[in-house]
Amino acid sequence: MKEYVTIADKETVTETVIEKSRFIAAAIQANTVEDAIEFVNAKRKNFYDATHNCYAYIIGDKAKFSDDGEPQGTAGMPIYECIRQMGLDHVCVVVTRYFGGIKLGAGGLVRAYGGSAAESLKLAEKMQMTDCIRAEVVIDYALLKPVRKALLSFAKEEEVFYEDKVRLLYLFPTHLSNTICDIVAQNTLGKGQIRVKEQVLAHF
Repeated sequence: MKEYVTIADKETVTETVIEKSRFIAAAIQANTVEDAIEFVNAKRKNFYDATHNCYAYIIGDKAKFSDDGEPQGTAGMPIYECIRQMGLDHVCVVVTRYFGGIKLGAGGLVRAYGGSAAESLKLAEKMQMTDCIRAEVVIDYALLKPVRKALLSFAKEEEVFYEDKVRLLYLFPTHLSNTICDIVAQNTLGKGQIRVKEQVLAHF
């Protein structure tokens, strides 16, 4: 799985006034193209009276941008380039403009839209998405404490199920798979079981 850097799963909004025009930039994590389209449509609905709602998104090998009525190449492309140059993925940015009566020219628009997108993305919390494994560790009750302590620095405990034996759901980077197996084996004298549930990209 290809690892990437994205932004936190919460909307980041900034507002700038340039020559009396208001530029409102909103950035969000978008896991799918559908997520991005939904976000764009929500902004268009929310800012229905705006002059332009320009956007760009990058989601893996899928990307799109729109000038939404601004001169070609002056809005959507600068937003897209901002996302790309910051090395981000699975991100959608919408920059809304309320025209203030003063034309900015092509260069001014490029700077305004690119700069607005950059401000929102700089403010957003960054997240490294790592190739991880989600696995279940099955052990006897007597071994719970030592196994938990040993895995604390290497894996993230997500859930615990107390049944005839204890089942612990862990998330850990794929490259630590052998280390996790060794820790469980050493701390259970080979009696513990590890059942891989799935391989995922996750913030670890």
